Amino acid sequence: MLALAVAGMVTAAIGGVVWRRRNTPSRRLYVPSAAGGAAPETSDAGNELVEDGRTYAVSTFSFALENYDVRIEDAGMSTAFDAILERTGADLVVNAGFFDTAARPLGYAVSEGAVLSKHVKNLSGGVVTIDGDVARLWDAETYEPNEGTHFAIQCRPRLVVDRAPNVRRDDGKRSERTALCLRDGGRTVDVVLVRGGPTEATGPSLYALGRFLAQRGCEDALNLDGGPSTGVAYREGDEVKLVPPRGGVRQVLVFKRR
Repeated sequence: MLALAVAGMVTAAIGGVVWRRRNTPSRRLYVPSAAGGAAPETSDAGNELVEDGRTYAVSTFSFALENYDVRIEDAGMSTAFDAILERTGADLVVNAGFFDTAARPLGYAVSEGAVLSKHVKNLSGGVVTIDGDVARLWDAETYEPNEGTHFAIQCRPRLVVDRAPNVRRDDGKRSERTALCLRDGGRTVDVVLVRGGPTEATGPSLYALGRFLAQRGCEDALNLDGGPSTGVAYREGDEVKLVPPRGGVRQVLVFKRR
């Protein structure tokens, strides 16, 4: 892989596709303060998050929407994200939103203008839409679906709203996490995954993740389905890398170079 360090990012030429993966120094850890405590003093949250004395690795993949299409694919309750990556010719495949016990998608999902599942106001949370080359995060309870929407995904909670953490307290729950972070006025979308070790089914609280993402510069951020659904497949040089979810998922997000 050919990589050039530029302004705290790694810009990599992978199979002729130029993309960016955030690669901040691992020695700089983000430790969330208690509710109402002082904000972290570091100007960059780094690529590790510490909570309860445990360190979680953070993987971030950054996509400029002027160069990438984003759509939703049916994973058929599979964990084989690498197969979806190969089939679609995508650069990255990551788990999407919630699904119910009958494996039906939960929440608003629109791909290439087609409505895949309906908007559910009482699910609450947020809706990320992409129209043109701009993403936006909406409050799901006040959002009104638009027939002209090209892409949308609903999940919960909203982790960051207008650059501020949106999760007010630690609910005590710990799990693997997947999130979408909007930057540059919505022109850039970061896919963020936070997990424990390869054999650990654990991760940070949503409270800690929201503060981490705000400190890292996310203007808005939405939590996606996490826990056993957290997984990703991506290209690195001529290889396909897979971090499979612990369980099958209904839908995945597909990022593909135009």
